[in-house]
Amino acid sequence: MMEWISVVLFALLALEAETTNIKWHSAGAAFDNADAWLDGYLPCAQDKVVFPSYYPAVLPLPKELAVGGFVLPRLGGLLLAEDATIQLGVGSGLNRDCESDEKRAYLKPAKTSKWFDPSSWSGQPNSASPSSSAIDSYFDLDRVPCDDEHVVISGNSGPLSFDLENVEYLRLGQLILAGSSISRNYLQELLSRDLGQLLFHNAQNVFVEYYRGELCGCHIDYENLLELVCSHVEPQCEVPHCVSPLRTNDGCCLVCGAMMHVNSEHCVEEDRKTLTGLINSFIVKEQLQDELQLHVNYVGSRAFGNALQAIVVDRNGYSERSVEFMRRFAAQRNQSKFLAQQKNLKIFYAGHPYNPNVSFASVLLILFCIVLVGAVSLIGLAHFMPQNPYLNRIPQWIHNPRRWRWHHLDLRLPQHLLFNRFDNVTAGMGTGGAGGSAVERLAVIGYDAENEEVRERAFDNPMFEQAEQVAVIEEQAETTAMAAKVETGQLDSCSVEEQELTEINLESSDGESENEAETKE
Repeated sequence: MMEWISVVLFALLALEAETTNIKWHSAGAAFDNADAWLDGYLPCAQDKVVFPSYYPAVLPLPKELAVGGFVLPRLGGLLLAEDATIQLGVGSGLNRDCESDEKRAYLKPAKTSKWFDPSSWSGQPNSASPSSSAIDSYFDLDRVPCDDEHVVISGNSGPLSFDLENVEYLRLGQLILAGSSISRNYLQELLSRDLGQLLFHNAQNVFVEYYRGELCGCHIDYENLLELVCSHVEPQCEVPHCVSPLRTNDGCCLVCGAMMHVNSEHCVEEDRKTLTGLINSFIVKEQLQDELQLHVNYVGSRAFGNALQAIVVDRNGYSERSVEFMRRFAAQRNQSKFLAQQKNLKIFYAGHPYNPNVSFASVLLILFCIVLVGAVSLIGLAHFMPQNPYLNRIPQWIHNPRRWRWHHLDLRLPQHLLFNRFDNVTAGMGTGGAGGSAVERLAVIGYDAENEEVRERAFDNPMFEQAEQVAVIEEQAETTAMAAKVETGQLDSCSVEEQELTEINLESSDGESENEAETKE
């Protein structure tokens, strides 16, 4: 293993003068990692290593290994170092606590990495982070191997398997596979062999091209790679927190900030450094180092031309500071000789910040809930406060079924009866309705729709109020009998004393009325 690392370092040092950009393959767990085994069980010296029946990958083995044997798959490959040593049944295995009675250790199925998936690559060895800063994550095409970058696939990593589906050209600067530098011709020939088909799937019609620092930007035609890269990135993109977000030429996710775009016929590295220095000096001048981030790079396309773009974004969430900064910077562009000479300079700004989690539908839902809660509260108060002058009319619409009829729809709600009762006393006196009916009118709880009045009590209890009803009925009967007697009686039948008393009463009444009139005057 040390020899592999030494060869890799030697190759990188030899090529340092030509390129400083390197992409490291960072996907998969190594053979001696518990994540590569089922249930995390590493094999002991007496355990057999069981591969899945179908293992379309090449698995690098450690330099020294002690196992009980191998159960190899029907399809698969092993990568061994030149001085590798494998001991069967003796020595110290990867696991010293041998607790398996089955004496077998099972490998997990191999995972195939997409060549244009940014999660498969890293800018540093033995690191799973594909970018060094947060702003670099917006430029997704830079997170995959560029057309002139060196690609390092270590022999101390997990299963080696790449999918080249929908890839027409495999462009890179140099391929270093397990410590060996692979030339373009050998890689092209390797794609058609059995070992190459295990390493690179769907590579029948793929052409290999090597470039050495002769490109403008990361890729020759970035527009041809957007679909391949963005299919892996867009599901993970964060919803932008601004109106009218920006889309960079080499990015998949929308950006909230400001972008400067300068057309460039010749991609000169000195121009990129000059623009970077101008913007950084202005950031330092306004003391915004902790609030803004800057990214300047070239993008190249044979169809749309080459361009130099600069992106400024906010560090801790979008607060429109990047937009205000770029406006002030653009206002002073004539003070710089480099910017004053740029005729095709364009500046794009994102809109105002907003919260994407609050939509129009959510606002309507909140308003509907507020109205619903208010209506229910008013109904409850109307029931418990029937004498309130502002609330006594609310139950009328609720309890009066006659107001629920929609004549234009020919829809009538049935009137549900609460209860009926027979009043024997009322029936006996003949006051229970027409034809001697003993059916009392319906008692309405809370509100009487017929009289349009609010009752203080829910209904009249016949068990407790029957005596009062009898007394009222008797008084009414006596009053009716006396009235009939006065109207039909004869004055001759009355005695003289009654007439005198009547006259006295009349006189006293007349006297009292005169006194009252004088008092009023």
